[in-house]
Amino acid sequence: MLRPRHPAHRNAGFTLIEIMVVLVIMGVMATGISIGLDSLRGRDADQALRRLRLVLEATADRAIVRGRPIAIELLPDGYRFSALDPDDNWRPLNDPPVFTERTLPGGLSWAGLRLDGQIEATSPRLQFGSQTPEYELRVATPTGEARLRGKANGEVILDMPGRISS
Repeated sequence: MLRPRHPAHRNAGFTLIEIMVVLVIMGVMATGISIGLDSLRGRDADQALRRLRLVLEATADRAIVRGRPIAIELLPDGYRFSALDPDDNWRPLNDPPVFTERTLPGGLSWAGLRLDGQIEATSPRLQFGSQTPEYELRVATPTGEARLRGKANGEVILDMPGRISS
């Protein structure tokens, strides 16, 4: 008696090799995304440091032009500005876009402030007036410590770890 021929049935599902190939591809993609996000964070930190350099220069210029002191106050997670009013009281200065309170991006934190060659400033405030102070502001970054060095002429030099000064 002849039996009807049945086509060979393949079990539905994936082989171990197919699953492993998919896992390897997903791992490579996750690594690429992680590296991409880390580089974006690094760029945020670099941009924040460059912006801070420009803001420090603008603060020195603005204090000279106004003829009244302006201070940048270093907060635990950022910085804000205050100006000395005619009654000799410090008032918040909020003059967008330059003189607005800012938060430091993740990975950045204040590492120290040295004024006019002193060891360390006791106050987390950098004050600009008719004379620009010489200072060194240190910022901890994910790649090391960046330094913002303010000169008496108002120029600020930014030294970032692993990069040429700007």
